[in-house]
Amino acid sequence: MRKCFYSLLLMVAVGGSYACSDNESGKEEPVNMTTDCRAAIETGAYSTWYKPANGWVGDPIPFYDNGTFYVFYLQDWRSGYPFLHPWHMVSTTDFSSWAFGGEIIPCGEESQQDVALGTGGVIKDRETGEYCAFYTGHQWNWEAMGVPTQAILLATSKDLKTWTKKGEDNFYLSLRGQSGYVENDCRDPHVFYDESDGLYKMVVTTHTDAGATLALLTTKTLQDASSWQLQEPLYTDPSIWVMECADVFKEGKYWYLTFSNVADRKVHYRYAESLDGNWITPEHDIFDGLAYYAAKTMSNGAERYLAGWVPTRIGNDGADDQWGGSLVVHRMVFNDDGTIDLKLVDGIGGKFTVPKENVAVAQEGDIVTNEGCYFLSHSARVAFPRLTAAARIEADIQATGDDDVFGFLFGYCDDSTEVYSIRFDLANERLCMYQNDFKTDAQVMQNSVYLPVPKDKKFHVEMVIEKSVCVVYVNDRVAFSNRIGKMPRNPWGIFTEQGVGVAFSNIKVYE
Repeated sequence: MRKCFYSLLLMVAVGGSYACSDNESGKEEPVNMTTDCRAAIETGAYSTWYKPANGWVGDPIPFYDNGTFYVFYLQDWRSGYPFLHPWHMVSTTDFSSWAFGGEIIPCGEESQQDVALGTGGVIKDRETGEYCAFYTGHQWNWEAMGVPTQAILLATSKDLKTWTKKGEDNFYLSLRGQSGYVENDCRDPHVFYDESDGLYKMVVTTHTDAGATLALLTTKTLQDASSWQLQEPLYTDPSIWVMECADVFKEGKYWYLTFSNVADRKVHYRYAESLDGNWITPEHDIFDGLAYYAAKTMSNGAERYLAGWVPTRIGNDGADDQWGGSLVVHRMVFNDDGTIDLKLVDGIGGKFTVPKENVAVAQEGDIVTNEGCYFLSHSARVAFPRLTAAARIEADIQATGDDDVFGFLFGYCDDSTEVYSIRFDLANERLCMYQNDFKTDAQVMQNSVYLPVPKDKKFHVEMVIEKSVCVVYVNDRVAFSNRIGKMPRNPWGIFTEQGVGVAFSNIKVYE
């Protein structure tokens, strides 16, 4: 075992692909070497993983136009019924910062269909040049009023800033009276244009006797409600209760379908060579993990991005997730076999350019250091200076054994009864988030995602951390989002739980 360990040490020290770095950063304030636990109080605004100054981000409705990415979203005031979720909007050109566009579609009156608003989609009308926002109108008192619980409504704009509701008399779609459909389930419209047949197409979240269904409607005249014709469902899955926030788009030779599963609270995808069917479920069909939901996509014609929200939590870490939170955007990578990987958005990674000195403030276990490289064996941990601002952390990791367990620690301060770990579990091909109690060895897994393990067991890791949101990217293939309440203002670290020698090198922190 020692021979294997020192072979790894020699490989890195003599100039292997995981070279060490002194992480020189020039003059800066002295490093805070303290490790006492501090209250993780969130103050100020989020600028990268956006949330509004007041309230939280609900389901994103992303749209690209003329050099700008717009993300409309359901504004979560966390207020009571009946008025819920007006549409608000933010915009960006490169995802490094966001401009708030305010409320663009307000809730209606209590007597109207859209007393509460739901998800929808935005598209440009090719005939009139207007922008059209199709959205869900939800009426709580539907039974007494004799209307469906949910219907599809329309608002239009000439500039994406000022929007006008068409009104129920001018545009109103529902599934009432449609045989085989649950007429009160008609929401989350997503509209796209199909170049192959010149039709606008709308998918709608609903149910049929066959199970969770995405209904399909088509038209040539976008804003004429009477022209929309119900077709055979786009997709039905009897194993799923509800497929919400669906998105349909074409990339390369494949059509893609994404949706959020209400039951497992995760974002899934399918792909096919035709909208007519034969949808393929990839072996690993989930984007991100449990702490990422309601994601939809937007494209500038060259790159496509996935926008979803990371939930807040009721009370402390480990408690139940709430609806709504912070906006997180991933870059999508499309593989030749139809599968999709996720990576860090260039504009987000590029905004963190100021290097911070990163020296060990505490360590325990079997550790050898060499000019900024750390070689950890068995059960070992190294603590680094506390995180006091939004940051990007980079590291290269070389594992050796098939069952190595290692990763990163957050909230790693003097109170070791509550430490959070991002854990690479090679034997089970999982990237996990755990709550650890190092005093009792208790461990609780809170989130996980599939981790492709390369043959050489090398991992390049990038993490973007802002307040309590931590998003991890591995080898430009995997995105893993989490909310860790104890993370702000406390030290972080690296660790091994088992393994004969895991090398951490090129550890850099940028603010």
